[in-house]
Order: sequence, then structure tokens, then C-alpha cells
Amino acid sequence: MDHVLRESYIDRISPFVGNRNAKVITGVRRCGKTTILKELPSFAKDSNILLFDMELWANRRFRDPDVLYGSIKDSLDPGKENILIVDEVQDVDRWEELIGSLIAEDCCDIYISGSDSRLLSGEFATYLAGRMNSIEVCTLNLRECILFDRMYGDGASDDEVLDRLFRRGGFPSVWAAGYEESDAMSQVRDIIHSIMMTDIVGRYGVKRVDVLESILMLLSDNIGNITSLNSIANTLSSSGRGVHKDLVYEYAGYLEAACLVDRVPMYDIKGRRTLVSKYKYYLADVGIRNALLGFGSSDILGYIENIIYLDLKSRGYDIRIGNNNGMEVDFVARKGGDIVYIQATMALEDESVVRREFGNLEGIADNYPKYVVVLNKGPLDSDMNGIRCIALKDFLQLEDLGRP
Repeated sequence: MDHVLRESYIDRISPFVGNRNAKVITGVRRCGKTTILKELPSFAKDSNILLFDMELWANRRFRDPDVLYGSIKDSLDPGKENILIVDEVQDVDRWEELIGSLIAEDCCDIYISGSDSRLLSGEFATYLAGRMNSIEVCTLNLRECILFDRMYGDGASDDEVLDRLFRRGGFPSVWAAGYEESDAMSQVRDIIHSIMMTDIVGRYGVKRVDVLESILMLLSDNIGNITSLNSIANTLSSSGRGVHKDLVYEYAGYLEAACLVDRVPMYDIKGRRTLVSKYKYYLADVGIRNALLGFGSSDILGYIENIIYLDLKSRGYDIRIGNNNGMEVDFVARKGGDIVYIQATMALEDESVVRREFGNLEGIADNYPKYVVVLNKGPLDSDMNGIRCIALKDFLQLEDLGRP
């Protein structure tokens, strides 16, 4: 059966095939991590591929690291290239030690995936310093949604696909099934429930599930805005639930660990330092917001920011919110030695908006690319002082953001 290759991720993983490092693939559940690994063309057809999907009930015995280790060793073929893929590796007890031992034994080329952002932190990252390559997978960006629609949908226009992305989100299963909006939201709610119950409640022993759900809804309702967890604690307490701020911080951390939300700190552009006291939260997919709260037509700017954020992330950028002498820059995106600055707005509706959006970027004293991204570019919207004004649809389809 024909299917869509997510070539940008394949291109990012392929150079590391066979290097004997652990390739660590992270991302929210159902974003397509395992499918991408199975599609790697650089896996020789005569390779011995050992795949352990820890989500499957039939594989529950492999959560015991000794059982998994024994099965791996028994399945190695000395006459072939042995490739090990362990999906949702965080479900294996003491997986860090197991993977570290297999790397030391140099018996197979290792790929591990997980829906836990903490895979790349702690003792594992320290132990494997220089011996792992990490790639984070996102849900579908606009370019991929267009390809999925051509394969599985009705071949809609790019504008129609962007509207569907706003309303349905980008989980691959939603686009592969060609769901209408209501069915898409039902699917996303099922994904959210699975993540909450499996990756958070089950793993961390969460007692106040109602509080956990409320925090996710409040964060979803505040995308694109500076967020204070203290304020969320106050909001929940004022509703009569008596929630301590420490519990809110703890549960928000679990939502981050499960890759449902990302906390993005502010960066002082002039001082070149991260300001840990201010940050925004973005969702792993805008469909999460719609599934929980319904499509919010009054909060389009938040959707625009979240979609741009995920697009930058899918391109491999490290992203911060910018602060330039008190003026906010929506995104400062870094990749290697390159930087891109981005302002997002609904429309350049009057001179005051133009001054604000372009002015926040004009004060940055370097020559890196700068964009003002508008939902729909008007006939009078134009570039200014080296800053490119571009419609959201066109920005999301640029091949190279470094060449405005």
C-alpha cells in the first residue's frame, strides 16, 4: 500500500544509521515515531531487524530487562547487520542500563523511541555522552498535511488544508483516515486519554486526575501568552478545590514529560541569556486544544503561534521567546550557527500594528533573517527594512528559512 514518507525526518536520521550510537527518537504518542523508523531506506533489505513495541500487550514480558536482553541476544544473526528498535522504551524497567550495555557490547545498531521528554536527561544522557543521536518528531506540519491529503484525502487546496490543520490538528492517524472534524476530535480525545492514563497517571501515581486535566485545559486555553503556574494554582484554588501551587508545578512537569506540552522560556537577545522566570506553553498539537475546548475562533493568534512553533521544531530548531529591550519577539529560533527571528500576527490592520510588529524586529542589531508572519497577507502588506512580510501558508512551505 502506498504511504507518505516523512522525508525530513528520514533525512535527519539516515546519516546516523550504522554508527553504533543509540539513536533516540522522542515525541508525543501517535506522532509517527515508529513508522518513520520502519521507513528508513538505509536499512539494508537483508538486515536482521529486531522490533519490540512495548505498547503491545503481547510484549509486556519484555518490560523485564533480563527477559528483553535474553530475547535480543538470542535473536542476533552473526551473518547479518543486526538492527534493534525498541518503541516506547521508557516502559522497560532499568532500560538505561540495558541500552548502555548493548552499546558497550557493540552487537547491534540501536534505535529507541519514547513519548517521554526525559529520555534525554538524567543519568542516561550523562552515561551516553557522545554515544547517542537525538531527533524529536512532531505531528504533521503543513507541508506534510498537504502530502497526506493528496494521498488519503480529496486533494484540497493549500488554503483548505491549512484550515483543516487549524481545526483537526496534525496527528498522522487523523489525516491518514481522512476524518471529518468531529471524528478527528474524537480520535484526538482518545489519544489524550491514553497519554494521560498511561504516561502520567499510571507512571507517576497521580491521585488528582481532575486537577491534571484542568491544568492541561488551562494551558491549552492560554497558548501564545506568558503563563504563570502560580496563577493557574490560584484559579484552581478559587474554584474550591484547594490546590497547592507545588502540586500544579508537579503536574505541569508531568504534562511536559509526556510530551503533551512544551514550556518555552524567554531569551534576552541583547544580553544573550535565558530568562527562566518567564515562559509560554505550547501544545504538542493544536488538535489537543480543539479536542478539549472546541475550536476557538477568537484565539486564532494562539493557533498561529502554536503552528509556527511546531513547524520550527519539526525543522530541528531550538526555540525561545525573545526579549529585545523590553519588546517581545515571538520566536528566536536557532539551529547550529543560524538564527531566525519571527513575529506572528493576525493582520497588519493599521499603522500601530505595523510599527509594533516590524519595530520589535528592527531593533535587533544583526543580519539574520527576520519575518513578520500574517494569517493572510493583504495587498498593502510589504517587506520593510530587510524584514520579510509573508503569509502563514507561504512561510510554512518555505524550504529554507535562512533565505528570506
